[in-house]
Amino acid sequence: MTILIRPIEDAAEKSAHCAEITRKLPRWFGRPDANANYIRGIANRIVYASFADEKVSGLIGLDYHFATTCNVWWLGIAPAFHRRGIGRALMAQAVTEARAKGCRHMAVETMSPRAKSPEYDMTRYFYEAEGFVPFVEFEPAPNDYMMWMIRPL
Repeated sequence: MTILIRPIEDAAEKSAHCAEITRKLPRWFGRPDANANYIRGIANRIVYASFADEKVSGLIGLDYHFATTCNVWWLGIAPAFHRRGIGRALMAQAVTEARAKGCRHMAVETMSPRAKSPEYDMTRYFYEAEGFVPFVEFEPAPNDYMMWMIRPL
């Protein structure tokens, strides 16, 4: 399988790809109001899509803070393409871009282990394999356990 990564410039296309992948990942993206925010918000982010077998297989949205940190704002891989290196390829593209912009760190917000979610256990395992470590844990709402993870570049 050949993986092609390319930037997506068109806001409507960014949102459409995000909506498509989000629908396929209900165990990760099961909150309609949050999903609507992702679909709307990704239009204003730097976005790369992965294509495998000529289909959109994954999407990553990035934003930058203080010219030092690249934030993985959204990342999703269609289930049919899990465990095929697509997440790693999208992260490699993000790292390359962040370094070219002079960033020193990458960050990502995800669910904390306290959330007791097998899906997010896999997500954290992926980020740890990519060099991220836990940084801050917080609870934006009762029983809503979140965390920031960071990695050096």
